[in-house]
Amino acid sequence: MSVLRNSGSTKLNLPAYKPGATDDPLLAAVQDAAAGEFVVLGEIGRAPTGVVGYLARDTKSRRLVVLRLTAGSAGDYLLEVVTEIDTSVPAPPTECPRCRAPVRGWGKFCTQCGGNLWSDRAAGAGRNKDDLLAAVKDATQGRFEILGEMSRSGGGGIVYFARDLESGKIEALRLQQETAGDFSIGLTGVLQRFAQPIAGYKPPRRGGGGSS
Repeated sequence: MSVLRNSGSTKLNLPAYKPGATDDPLLAAVQDAAAGEFVVLGEIGRAPTGVVGYLARDTKSRRLVVLRLTAGSAGDYLLEVVTEIDTSVPAPPTECPRCRAPVRGWGKFCTQCGGNLWSDRAAGAGRNKDDLLAAVKDATQGRFEILGEMSRSGGGGIVYFARDLESGKIEALRLQQETAGDFSIGLTGVLQRFAQPIAGYKPPRRGGGGSS
């Protein structure tokens, strides 16, 4: 019975997580609750409020989701399925590319200098989704295992979740448009590129010969 998938949430009761513990009872509880419906791929991050986000894959649709765990009282937790990235989802910590101030969450602008952290200008529009994903995988080969993508609410943007092959941690990568036909990949909110612009992925020509 698909309790979590059909309802979108479920309640858990478990011991509180103790920082520094070798075993994470929260992760184990989430894996148990999601078994048969979602494969938990790993933790995304923990917000100062105590909310924990886990990246997971729907066993039926194969799409990525975030399982958001929120603590209540007396060991009670609420586990919810999030299908689109929003401000309630914990994000991996990054820094502003302009002023280097710490950036937390998925906000569009840096709270210190006002820099635009999502300047992808609808990257990927007009391109074949599978071809674009293949290009991302090719650009990150040897450093990241691309797990899939999710949409970002409140302004758009494509978030590619990936596993760092060296550390094993899950990172959030974003696609940023450099020119009309070239893109670069980088950590979410960070303009520094670790890969060269993806070459050869140009917008498809539109029929009729007219301007678009």
